[in-house]
Amino acid sequence: MKDVFMIHFTLPEHFNSEMWDVIPAQRVVVNQLLEKRVILNYSLDMDRRNLWVFMEGKDMAEINSIIRSFPIMKFVTVRIHELAFYDTAPVGLPELILN
Repeated sequence: MKDVFMIHFTLPEHFNSEMWDVIPAQRVVVNQLLEKRVILNYSLDMDRRNLWVFMEGKDMAEINSIIRSFPIMKFVTVRIHELAFYDTAPVGLPELILN
């Protein structure tokens, strides 16, 4: 059984050119992990200082291994929290209206 972890990335106050250069590669990695449902949610605040990632994995070691592959890792600080539960609103098809 897999557990859900919340990873809080604190981004630098000012992005240098090297940081800007890795953002496209970061998006590629994130999109791949979203497609595989390893990443459940990926959110950035309006100030671009905090990034929250909800990720599913078998243990802390697996989560650490995954986030070490993120191109932004040398620019951020990271805190990982194992969650007791992770609830989301149900996703379904829109209601059909037959006219």
